[in-house]
Amino acid sequence: MKCTELNLYTYETPFKVPIKTNLVQMHKRKVLVVGVVIDGVEYFAEVNSFETPWYHYETIATSIENCKVIFNNLKHINIPSIEALQHYLKADAPNASSAFDIIAYQYFNTLKNVTVPIGETLHQGILSFSQDAKRIKLKMHCNIIEQVQTIRKSSNIPIVIDANGLLQEDHFELLNTLAQYDILYIEQPFQHIKLYDALLKRYPNIPLAIDESAIDYETIQAFRNIGVTTAVIKYSRIGGITKVQSLPKQMTYVSGGMYEFGLSKYMTAMLGEQFRTVPDVTNRGTYFEQDYTTYQETVIDGCLTMTPPVVQKERLKLL
Repeated sequence: MKCTELNLYTYETPFKVPIKTNLVQMHKRKVLVVGVVIDGVEYFAEVNSFETPWYHYETIATSIENCKVIFNNLKHINIPSIEALQHYLKADAPNASSAFDIIAYQYFNTLKNVTVPIGETLHQGILSFSQDAKRIKLKMHCNIIEQVQTIRKSSNIPIVIDANGLLQEDHFELLNTLAQYDILYIEQPFQHIKLYDALLKRYPNIPLAIDESAIDYETIQAFRNIGVTTAVIKYSRIGGITKVQSLPKQMTYVSGGMYEFGLSKYMTAMLGEQFRTVPDVTNRGTYFEQDYTTYQETVIDGCLTMTPPVVQKERLKLL
């Protein structure tokens, strides 16, 4: 694999319905798309950074600069394997690094159709979910117990509650109450590991998962050591899908989404298929009317099958 040219693009489109979470409200999604020419063929990857650092310290602007640095380090060098590529990536720039890892994966492997169960996220004020969903995720809010109770009156669908690290010790009783409603897991309740440890010592049966804290092997293992058994993995946050192969084996992993378009959705689904859990993958058109990729998608019995996406370059803006 010899990389000879770097092209950077952006794509932007509005959400069909504005996204409101505990951390941000978004009306549109802009992403960086990296194109690298290898052996005369351009391969693409979607960088899951946002325009501002509301979720992660890497932004689209810093990812652009880091992509240039990474490319300049490896251009015209013969890279014999995806493992050899890892030497040229930047540990402090996982989003940018993941783009090159994804591109190398496509170069060294033939992409196939992937099939995963559908995992929907219900944002604030939304109670309904599609019949296709195999699991729903609720964003933590002040009336979360009432929302869970309403859903439980009519459905036994597995429920995940995502707190985005915003809770404190005075929420321990709330978490214990929620756990009584057959919650699959409570995702990232705290920012710091010491609160997970304190909660599990008091209520050892509360099912917990990490999300934003799942950044590398050592951190994930530290949470596993105190009793956290599930980690939501966003491949862009850990530096690419190759790093997934070396994660601690004793954990249950869930492939997490980032309000992504077809190319990144495929990679999230591919990891979800490997993990054999319900990923954050929804039907096409859930978030956006338009996409910069085309692919075929079918839904049967709550499972989504998608073909490898094809990038439509004319829909991208070259930087």
